[in-house]
Order: sequence, then structure tokens, then C-alpha cells
Amino acid sequence: MKIPRSESLIFFAFIACVALWAISKCAAQRSDLVRRVRNIETDEKTAERPAKHDSTATVPLQQPEAKTAVAAPQPTVPAPIQYNSAPRQPGSKPDRPTITAESAPKSAASPKKTGTTLYVTIDGLKLREQPGLKGETIEQLKLYAPVTFLQQKTEWKQELSLGLEKVTDHWVKIRTESGKTGWVFGAGLHFYKMKRGGVEPEKKPTESAPKKKQ
Repeated sequence: MKIPRSESLIFFAFIACVALWAISKCAAQRSDLVRRVRNIETDEKTAERPAKHDSTATVPLQQPEAKTAVAAPQPTVPAPIQYNSAPRQPGSKPDRPTITAESAPKSAASPKKTGTTLYVTIDGLKLREQPGLKGETIEQLKLYAPVTFLQQKTEWKQELSLGLEKVTDHWVKIRTESGKTGWVFGAGLHFYKMKRGGVEPEKKPTESAPKKKQ
């Protein structure tokens, strides 16, 4: 069976069109692939090459990250200096400011007093040079007078009569406000201002009756 010549021409023409279309399609894909490869190579070279910045260009400042707010220490405000409020007459010299103890500059730290503060509970309590009744009397202390206990006491106790009662206690070493140091009977001191009971009150001398005129 022979194919007509016109049909064979049409068939070959169709085959030729398909081949041309396939070749053009392949060429387009190839050119697209080459373009992509070149773009990738260009991007890699651009990334490797350091960017040139203009010396006059301003670099935007990066805002610092937000940090937790820390309370700043408050400055120590010195104590105000007190001025005299009295009116000043014209022509007189200005008054100098009165410096209080708070505003005055602090000098070297004063030494701390060692010892415990106690109070005399017996009026006329005798301060002696040595512990015991045989010690010489230095001074007689007034009621409620503050003294400093020097952390020393006798190992032995003594019993004394206060008039209305008998008390047994140690002798303790103290220092008065005037700076005198000595020993007193321990029952005559206390941590609080109080008057000790059991002490016989002093008898006031009675005035003699006036003589009658004869």
C-alpha cells in the first residue's frame, strides 16, 4: 500500500515542526540554565568581595538593647547649715553661719567607751580605792548618778547591813563621770534608775529646844 505523496509531505512537515519546536525548547531551557548559573556565580563573587563604603557616608547608629533598669544610688545630701534668723542692721558685718553637729565635718572616729552604764540606787554610796570596808573612801555618790561598770568584780561576796535588811553581794569596779575609778558594793547599783528598798533613811539632827529665860 503506497501512501499518497501529499500525505507524506504533510507528515514530514509535521515531523519537522515537532523537531524545530523541541530544539527551540531545549535551547530556551539551556539558555535559562546558563543564566541561572551565571547569576549564582555573580552572587558568590559579590558576597566574597568586601563592600566599599564611602568615607563620607554616615553609618546608622544601632540602638542599644533594652536593659533592666538599675536604681542608681542616691547621693548623700549634706545637712543644711543653719543661719541666724535675726535681722541684720545696715552696715554691720554679716553673721557667720552656725555649724551644727550634723553639718560639721567628721574628724577621726572617737574611741568607743568600754563598759556598761549603771545607776546608783543608794544615796551616799561610797566609792573606795580597794574592795571592802577597809578601803579608803574616795567619794560619796549621789542617788541615780550614772557610772561605768569596768567588767571587774571580786570573786568573793560580803554581807552588809543596809539598815532595814542585810544584803550579800560582790564588790565591783566602776568609773564615775568625773573620771574617778574605784570599788563600790554591788547592791548599790542597777541597770535602771531606781531607789533601793531596805535602806534606812538618814536621821536629820533635831534642833535643841530654846532655853526659857529666867
